[in-house]
Amino acid sequence: MSFKGKQFLALTIEFGPIIGFLISSTFVSFITAASIFVVTTILALIIAQSTQGRLALFPLIAGFSVILGGGATVLYQDSFWLILKDTLYNGAFFLVISGGLLVNKLPLQSLFGSLFHMSDTGWRILSYRWATMFGLLALSNYLVGAYTSEQTWLMYKFGATLVTTMFALYQFTISRKHRLPGSNVWGMVV
Repeated sequence: MSFKGKQFLALTIEFGPIIGFLISSTFVSFITAASIFVVTTILALIIAQSTQGRLALFPLIAGFSVILGGGATVLYQDSFWLILKDTLYNGAFFLVISGGLLVNKLPLQSLFGSLFHMSDTGWRILSYRWATMFGLLALSNYLVGAYTSEQTWLMYKFGATLVTTMFALYQFTISRKHRLPGSNVWGMVV
């Protein structure tokens, strides 16, 4: 498979389930969209395992949270569980990254060190940024989920997904600025 083909497959595996969930939620019930989210997440994990020969830890954690939260939503016929999943997921990453920073550890380096080759300063900046982002996502998801309708939460989820994607892309400026020898121009392991 060509490099572009591999990149397209990786993006499809990464974003296919959430895009499928958000699009399907405009045509079917929240519960049906949640079951589509769970099934496409399981398929994405299977495809990632079969094409890459392994599952990276971060997609595995994200996939497990979707399967658990989405599965509970379908099982109990209640959107609460999938909405709660986002608050718990983002809150957990906020706590892990913030806790790591408090004890002078860099959890993101452990998760993504095989992908990015950059200085500890770069990892520290990235950690502060992502801790802030995850904290804001957890708080905003809680507020929107607890005090608005399913439809409003779905619009929020769409916006939060776009903002998170743009935020993640912007972080390449850090990996580029703090890259170490042996990495490409974006600080990625070559």
